[in-house]
Amino acid sequence: MAGHFTLHWGIIATGGIAELFFKDLIADPALRGVSDVAHLPVAVASRSIEKAQAFIDEFAPIELKSEITAYGTYTELLKDESVDCVYIATPASSHYANTLEALRAGKNVLCEKPFTVNAAQAKHLQIVAKERNVFLMEGVWTRFFPLTIAFKRMLHEERIIGKVHRVFSDFSVLFDPARDLRMYRADTAGGALLDLGVYMNVWTLLSCYHHPDNELSPPTVLKASMLRSPICPEIDESTTVITVWEKPQIMCIGTASMMTDSPADCVIRIQGTKGEIVIPIHGSRPEKILVKLKGNGMDTCTLEYPIPGQGLFWEADAVARDIRDGKKEDENYPLDESVFAMSLMDEVRRQNNMNFPADIEFVEDY
Repeated sequence: MAGHFTLHWGIIATGGIAELFFKDLIADPALRGVSDVAHLPVAVASRSIEKAQAFIDEFAPIELKSEITAYGTYTELLKDESVDCVYIATPASSHYANTLEALRAGKNVLCEKPFTVNAAQAKHLQIVAKERNVFLMEGVWTRFFPLTIAFKRMLHEERIIGKVHRVFSDFSVLFDPARDLRMYRADTAGGALLDLGVYMNVWTLLSCYHHPDNELSPPTVLKASMLRSPICPEIDESTTVITVWEKPQIMCIGTASMMTDSPADCVIRIQGTKGEIVIPIHGSRPEKILVKLKGNGMDTCTLEYPIPGQGLFWEADAVARDIRDGKKEDENYPLDESVFAMSLMDEVRRQNNMNFPADIEFVEDY
C-alpha cells in the first residue's frame, strides 16, 4: 500500500545514540530522495522528566518543541497512544527488559543494537512480538545503507569478483577506559564483542551467511579467542573469530578490538577468483567501496555512497514502510537473523568462558 505515511516515534533514553537518531528523524526526507515516508518524534522518556525535557529543548526545532511530550519514566511513554513505534536507546544490558515491556504494552519497537545480551533473550522477544502482533526489529543501521544493499547485489547477484574465497572483517575502535566506563563494565554488557563485534558480524553474515550457495546455513566451524581487559577481566578487550562456511567454501576472519583503531584503508576485504572488494573505514558507516579486478595489474574502481546526515534514517524509513504495510518484521533484516547473530556471539563467549552478571543474562519463563 503505497503513499505518504508519517510514523510517530517515542524515544526511550536520552544518550548519545538517541541524540543522533532524533536528529535523523527530523531531517528532511527529500535530502535522501525519500517521499513516501516521514518521521515525527512525539515523546521522549528518560530517568527523570527534567532530562527528557532538556533533551527536547536542546535538539527539537522550535516548531516541534511544544509538540513533543517529556516523560520521567519509560512506562509512562508506553501508555502514550500517540506513539506508533518506540526506539529503545538504553544500554545493551537493558535492551531485553525495556523491549519486553514495550512489546507487552502493544508498541512496535526498534531496539538499538546489540539486540539483547544472549540469543535466548532475543528469541523470547521474537515470540512476544508475534503474540502481541506488533513490529520488532534490531537496529543494525548498517544493514539499510544504499552502499550495503549495493554490496550484497554486486557480491551475490552480479558476482563481480567471481567465486568468493576469503573474507576479512574488522571493527576496532581505541577506547580510553578512563573516559568510557560503559565499555569497561560487565554490568552494562561492555567489551568489544557485543558492541563492536556486531559490525564485524554484519559483513561476515552478508558475505558468507547470505551467500546463495550457503542457503542460510550456520558456519561449519567457529573458533574464537579473546584478550581480557586488565581493568575489568570479565569483559573482552579484543576478540578474533574464525568461521568456515563449507557450502560456499569460504574462510572468514573477524576481529573486534577496543585496544586499537581499524586501519583506515581497509576494514573489510572480500577476495574472489576475479578480484576483491575493499571497504575503507569505517565498517559501521561506510561511504566507499573499492572494486579491484584482476587483469593487467589490478584495475580499481571506487564507488561512492555519500550519507546526508548520520545515516540512521534509512533503518527508520524501513520501519515506517513495514508498519505502514502491516508487516511485523523487516525482510531485509528479519528477527530470525538477529537471533542467529546473537547465537554466534553466545558461542564466542562460551568458548572463552565470558559471562555477564546473572541479572542481565536472565530470561523470563515462557
